[in-house]
Amino acid sequence: MPSATPGNKKRGRRRPRRRLAPEARRSELLEAALEVLATDGAQQARVEDVTRAAGAAKCTFYVYFASWDYLIIAVREHVLTTYAAAVRARIEAVPLGTWSAIERECVHAVDFIVELGELHQAIFHGSTEEVPIPPANSAVTLVAQLLEASIAAGVCRPVATDLAAPLVFSVMHETADGITRSGGREAKIETMLDLLRSWLRA
Repeated sequence: MPSATPGNKKRGRRRPRRRLAPEARRSELLEAALEVLATDGAQQARVEDVTRAAGAAKCTFYVYFASWDYLIIAVREHVLTTYAAAVRARIEAVPLGTWSAIERECVHAVDFIVELGELHQAIFHGSTEEVPIPPANSAVTLVAQLLEASIAAGVCRPVATDLAAPLVFSVMHETADGITRSGGREAKIETMLDLLRSWLRA
């Protein structure tokens, strides 16, 4: 994720304007939005901060995004698509044939949420919170797929994944929130894993 840099320095840094293909320009605006939101949060960030960081004219923003909320939704989709691809790549490289592989993905999920920082609040709990996330990139869908694969491999107890997946995600999300609030990552992750072992491990 983008490193956090004080907002006043970020706003003073402008990329030179260049001619870009439409998809490249949209991608550059998204990358700029990731940086600005991670640094300033949704309450402080503005359209002009994003266009300045991207080296684009303010009017260019509205060519690609009808409003600020449309940008937030696009950033959320970008973040979730990238994360889902990383999960699937890890599973392809090391299939879920052991309980330790399940724990690995749970820890990855917690660290991912924590590392989002201000970006997490901006794209998941702001003005677009009620806009549905496409099922293909939903964290709950990913958890359900992990559970289904783990049950098929015999390392997870058979459970109703449509009920279990939201609960597992809630446990991971609360673990991440706890780490963000007060630290103690190792202890909190171990508590989470103990709970999941007692509930789900075959």
